[in-house]
Amino acid sequence: MNLRSFDYLLALEKHGGFHRAAKACHVSQPALSIQIRKVEEELGIQLLERGHKEFIFTPAGLEILKRARLITQQVEEIEKFASIWHDPYSGQISIGAFPTLAPYYLPKIIDHFVEAYPDLQINLVEEKTHILIERLKSGRLDAAFLALPEEHAELEHGTVFSEKFLLGVSPHHPLAKRKTIDADKLTNERLLLLEEGHCLRGQALDYCSTAGIGEVLNFRASSMETLLQMISMGRAVSLIPECVARRNPHLHYLKLKGDAPERTIALFWRKSSVRQDLMHELVDDLSREHKSRIR
Repeated sequence: MNLRSFDYLLALEKHGGFHRAAKACHVSQPALSIQIRKVEEELGIQLLERGHKEFIFTPAGLEILKRARLITQQVEEIEKFASIWHDPYSGQISIGAFPTLAPYYLPKIIDHFVEAYPDLQINLVEEKTHILIERLKSGRLDAAFLALPEEHAELEHGTVFSEKFLLGVSPHHPLAKRKTIDADKLTNERLLLLEEGHCLRGQALDYCSTAGIGEVLNFRASSMETLLQMISMGRAVSLIPECVARRNPHLHYLKLKGDAPERTIALFWRKSSVRQDLMHELVDDLSREHKSRIR
């Protein structure tokens, strides 16, 4: 059994067919099939249930897949460790962020990244939180900006910044004459939220259920930009993070009095990452940069 066998098994899982898996591994379909047969013979267990054209992994095959994925990830970590041993501040690094943060925060820090770490090639990825976590754990991302709380045994994190939520309304809304508002004054307002899968939705619901604000049930925005457009048309109001509000001055924003909701953004990375020192430095650096920018 060798590492190439693990690559074949993982490719078979990813692509769902021998032909596509073989093409991805740059080998012939018979060669890939024979190699998997050899692994089964060597282990003495059946990894696949083969039909005429389709297959499924057996329970034993699924367990082998889990371990193959971990081993492959560790090998990649070793290779990455070797490549950055002499200079951890060079090479490629992939950093993700979720959709209600990425377009409003990443453009602000990219110039700082380039100036502070000129030898790092930074790849930025925007995805929903659960996808970022999955890619982070699998090694396809080096780090990701996530909203707390997130607890994962194999990940560690450092807090970068916290920001308040503001109430966003149309400039023509009656509330646009005000600068602040109490939550109990919003009970007659209808709240527009993002669709399921956005962490901002859960944060807004937690606050609004306490404040007695009802959700507009017949429409949910698929993106922050759609949400902002609907608010500007006067269809509803919504809770908007400060970094989003600063990039969208065409709406009117009110500060919420009392215990206003907020979100805390942290940078997450794997505990096994070979760039742990760099990650800690990034957290400190970005935290200082954020504080200096909002002064």
